[in-house]
Amino acid sequence: MASFSLHHGMVRNIPVQSEPIYGLGVDTGGTFTDSVIVDLRTNKVLAKAKAKTTYDDLSIGLGETIDNVLRAFGQKTLDPSLVGVSTTLATNSILEGRGGQVGLIGLGWKPEPGWELGARMQRFLPGGHDVRGNALAPLDMDQLELTIQEMAPHVDSIVVSGLFSVHNPFQEAHIKKLIREKYGLPVVVGHELTAELGIHERTVTAVLNARLIPVLSSFLEKVVAILQERDITAPVMVFKGDGTLMNLRTAMERPVDTILSGPAASAMGGRILSGLEDCIVIDIGGTSTDIAVLEQGLPRVARDGSAVGRWRTRVEAVDMWTAALGGDSEIRAAWPKGLIIGPRRVVPLCFATSIFPELVPRMKELGQARFLFAANGDQGSSDSEIKIMRYLIKNGPRTLSELREDLSDIILLEPALERLRSRGAIAGIGLTPTDVLHTIGTYTLGDVEAACLGVDLFAPVLGMDKNGFIEKVLDTFTANIADELIKKILSDELGTLSDSPTLQGVLDIMNGKRYCSALNLRASLATPVVGLGAPASAYVTLLEDNMGVKVIIPPDHEVGNAVGAVCGQVSEYVDVFVYPRGKGYGVYSAYSAPISFQEERDAVTRAKAMASEQALERARRSGGLDPRVELSFEEERVSTPDAPGKTQLAEMRVRARAVGRPIDI
Repeated sequence: MASFSLHHGMVRNIPVQSEPIYGLGVDTGGTFTDSVIVDLRTNKVLAKAKAKTTYDDLSIGLGETIDNVLRAFGQKTLDPSLVGVSTTLATNSILEGRGGQVGLIGLGWKPEPGWELGARMQRFLPGGHDVRGNALAPLDMDQLELTIQEMAPHVDSIVVSGLFSVHNPFQEAHIKKLIREKYGLPVVVGHELTAELGIHERTVTAVLNARLIPVLSSFLEKVVAILQERDITAPVMVFKGDGTLMNLRTAMERPVDTILSGPAASAMGGRILSGLEDCIVIDIGGTSTDIAVLEQGLPRVARDGSAVGRWRTRVEAVDMWTAALGGDSEIRAAWPKGLIIGPRRVVPLCFATSIFPELVPRMKELGQARFLFAANGDQGSSDSEIKIMRYLIKNGPRTLSELREDLSDIILLEPALERLRSRGAIAGIGLTPTDVLHTIGTYTLGDVEAACLGVDLFAPVLGMDKNGFIEKVLDTFTANIADELIKKILSDELGTLSDSPTLQGVLDIMNGKRYCSALNLRASLATPVVGLGAPASAYVTLLEDNMGVKVIIPPDHEVGNAVGAVCGQVSEYVDVFVYPRGKGYGVYSAYSAPISFQEERDAVTRAKAMASEQALERARRSGGLDPRVELSFEEERVSTPDAPGKTQLAEMRVRARAVGRPIDI
């Protein structure tokens, strides 16, 4: 058996067994779906593999990568003890507006002008509670029945969100029971997802959760089927956006918790692979670069809730800084700035030739390396767009010059192209940082000839030879990473940064893009940086000289997300609040009606016990074995008017975090 110790709220594994305990980790990224087989005693990677992420059906790429990692492992079968899955599905579904149809019942409130809540149908009825947990109005059961009957035929689930339900959950819980028993519909209630105040954000969180239930449930059912086809019957755990795990049952109930699952997995993968408790993890993917700060082995989380697209939620997820800078970012020559990388993503030349074999001969013929092609079945919505799409579908990738010449009768050609590109109907092919890595032999999974030809065509445009151009790309990409890293650190310290050109000029001196002879402003970091992602060894390593920081590129850095997905712990937290009420104190939670006490000490004792009990129950329900609890406190005290020098409690938050192993190691 293994022994365990509690350290800063996380269970640390001290293995004493000799036989490997296998874990299978899978992460679906923007470009690749990665998989690893890990010895869970030591967190050592035993095999790793990749497959292209299949956007139309993520489970296809997942099945391919599992087959690939089994081949890399040298065995056709595997009997792991645990399967960990990190997925972009929730985030992408929210951004793309996909999901189930939701009916919303609001109790005791109405939306303010401009509020978007995301529900297909919404009705607002009397009810809800005041800040003390007292009912504002009794439930009108007849009106409630009529509302549910109206909604039920048109929605996949119903959300119930009452005013101050986090201080008294009775009405939400009562309606949830009624709908489930009488109508058989899934029901999401606001108080079960967050204890935070803010009816707008809490309602949005509940609606998004309801919309995601059919999406994530379908995906996870496919995952289980894929595993069973390969005789893998181990328990499946899903990675949450706060860097911890939950079982399938909890994931299907609370899919909104998987927001930012991928970035959180990279943060934890960086800690595991590097062995560092305090570090900054930089994960360079195909589409973006993610930056997270880890302290005492845990990533910082956004306590005010994560934003996804236009939706502000109450989901606590890793506080990740994401920049539109990745291996597939387009390299362009522009004046007067010279070389620009990103933010637009294109298909790298080295990978495009597997789709369009005629590309290299056409590049040689035309002397160009930037193309547009039809990316999906969109036929266009105007005469101009329809003509463009038909042309690209018939002729394949074409340069902008060819489009201008062959479609000269379209007067506003470029605006039409931009509209098509913005909605994904057409996509670009071009030179990228990934191609540059192919030319220097750092990364050679694609067509090296196409990548080298692209560099040969671009370098003269900037008046450079090939080697000078490659060095310029490496330096620019690294300076861009440094720029984002500095912005992340400064925003954590100072809050939202200004968009002023003057500030950006200062940042450019700090990140190395500009030189100031009279003032040395080059940034220097004391915290080590851990680089993840396939390009990390080439680009993040250069930060050592650029910023004077210790850089660690750990073994298996290219599959760090998949490692994080299977090497986490189960963790659940519960918040209980204590407020002064009248001549005494009240204990408020999402688990009972308010409880009154005369003495502060008694109220705090009850809050601690309630938070601990509920956190343990949630952790066990989410798949945690032998969970342990750590309590933390946040309090605000104010001066006592009639007793100078003394203070009295204004508010206290008692947070209980229960952490347990996903399996018995």
